Amino acid sequence: MLRATAVTLTLSVTDLEEALTGFAAGSVQDLRIELETGALILRLRVPVEAVRMAVPVELRFSVLAAAGSLIKLGVTWTNMGLLPGFVKEKALQKAFEALPGEYQDGVWRLDLTEVLEHVPVSFRLRGVQIDRSAVTVELADVMAFPIDPSGLGTVEPGALVPVPSQEEQSIPEHQGFYQNLREQVRRYASSMAPKWAQPLIPWLLAVPDFFVMLVRLARDPRVPAGAKVIAGATVAYFISPIDLIPDPLPLIGEIDDLGLALLAVDQMAKLVPREVLQEAWPGEGDVLELVREGLGLITRVLPNRVLTSLQKVLNRSA
Repeated sequence: MLRATAVTLTLSVTDLEEALTGFAAGSVQDLRIELETGALILRLRVPVEAVRMAVPVELRFSVLAAAGSLIKLGVTWTNMGLLPGFVKEKALQKAFEALPGEYQDGVWRLDLTEVLEHVPVSFRLRGVQIDRSAVTVELADVMAFPIDPSGLGTVEPGALVPVPSQEEQSIPEHQGFYQNLREQVRRYASSMAPKWAQPLIPWLLAVPDFFVMLVRLARDPRVPAGAKVIAGATVAYFISPIDLIPDPLPLIGEIDDLGLALLAVDQMAKLVPREVLQEAWPGEGDVLELVREGLGLITRVLPNRVLTSLQKVLNRSA
C-alpha cells in the first residue's frame, strides 16, 4: 500500500482533453480546452437531434469549492447568445450528459471518486487551482491499495462463483460476527462499491460462509489437529482488527479475509477428507471447485507481497 500525506497533480490541456474525450465516448465533437487564470474554457460541438445539427458550445468553468472528493465549478455560457432558449437547453443537457458529474443551476458538481472509480485509492481534496499552463489538484491523506483491478477483467461471464448461504439465521457459529460481516459486505455490495470491485462482490458476499466453514472444521473431531490449527489461525485473523490491507474504502479489508480463507481451505484439503470439508460448507456448490476458482481470481488481483504475507499467517500456525 502507498501512503502519502500530500500529493499534487498537474494536469495539462492535453491531459484534460484526453480525459474528457474518453468520458464523452464519441457523443461530442471537436472538444477543445483553453486555460486562463482562474478559469477553464471548454469548447465542443454537441449533436442535438431536435435541430438536426451539431451545436457549438462554449462554457467557462471556475472553481467555487473543493472538499472531500467533491469539486464545485461555476458554469457560464460564453456563446450561443442569439440561439433560441430551447436549443441552448438541449445542447447543455447533451453536453453534461456526456461528462462525469452532475450539473444544476449553473453549478457542475464533479466527484473525483466517480472519475477514479476503476482505481482503488482514497484521498481528501485540499484545493484546485487553474492558471494558464495547467490545472493543479492538491490531495491529502492519499492511500493507494495493492490491488490490480486489471486482473478482474479476465473473469469471464458465467465463471464459477459462490452462492452465499441462505441459512444465516440458523447458523450458530459466532452468530454476531457472522451477521455483522454479512451485513457489512451486503451494505456496499451493489450501490456503493466502486466499479473495479464489482466482479469481486459475489466472492465477498461468501466470506461469512468461509468463516462459518472454518469454525465448524476447527470443532469437528474428524479433522486432524494440524488442520484445526490452520482453521483456528484463520478464524483468529478474521476476528482480529488488524488487516494486511487497511480498509478506509468499503470492501477493501474483506479482500484479504477472502484470500486467507481460500488459502486455508486449499491447504486443509491436503489433510481433511473431501466429504468433511463439503459438509462444513454452508453455501452451495462444490467448495473445493469454488476454492480453486477463487484462488485463480485472488492471485490475479493481489500482489505477490500480500499473497506471501497471507501464506505466512498460515505457515506460522503449522
